[in-house]
Amino acid sequence: MIENIDFQKKSKNQLIIKRRRRKFVKKCFILLILLISTLTGLCLKHPYFNVKKIEVINNKNISKEEIIKLSRIYEGDNIFYINMDRTKRDILNNPYILKAEVKRKLPNKILIDISEREAIFYGEKNREYIIVDKNGVVLEIRKDIKNMNLVKLQGFQLEKSEVGKTIFVDDDRKVELIKEISLLVGSKKDNYNISLVNLQDLNNIQFYYKNILIKLGNSDELNNKLNKAFNIILQKEEVKSAKKGYVDVSFNGNPVVFIEK
Repeated sequence: MIENIDFQKKSKNQLIIKRRRRKFVKKCFILLILLISTLTGLCLKHPYFNVKKIEVINNKNISKEEIIKLSRIYEGDNIFYINMDRTKRDILNNPYILKAEVKRKLPNKILIDISEREAIFYGEKNREYIIVDKNGVVLEIRKDIKNMNLVKLQGFQLEKSEVGKTIFVDDDRKVELIKEISLLVGSKKDNYNISLVNLQDLNNIQFYYKNILIKLGNSDELNNKLNKAFNIILQKEEVKSAKKGYVDVSFNGNPVVFIEK
């Protein structure tokens, strides 16, 4: 009987010891986690991780200084406390910027990778110029467009258009046409010298090469029509050098060419 009581006491004592040991181990683990967290926090806040350099790449028209200003990142900021999503949104507030990637380069560098929109067209409104990209987005309104090599755009309600938004249209097909024409004009404007695109009437699309009107009709086979027209203009000197005239490729069959004498 006495042996049984001693065994029970011994078992009970062992159980208490195990519980105490578990509690001790648990407390040690919690203290270790707190210690690691504290040390990590102190390390992350160390000046070693303060921003010393902000690098901007792939910007062509927008200055590095302007992009850094938009980012609201400053030298001396802790690299881990920068809100990257907010920074990206702030940079994209500039309509000329299509995409922005912001990356941390440890220990103290920020890399901003930019993709810009390309200005292709312009429209006139109240002695001001509305600059438009290949997707029909209004990039800015400015007083002067010297040396910008842009194509004039007609057939849109410019007075209702806003910077940063798609140009205002009375027919959504016009925006799709801008995109298609940008692929044709954007890469060829230096050689073709297209000066104006008129989309007022989608069944009577018109381009201008200098003072030569190119009648394209509707948007069907636009690329073939344009190539046909410029083959005539560039191969026939009397057409190329004409002060005024037109080339009509709006229909199937031989184009009609008229030169004003």
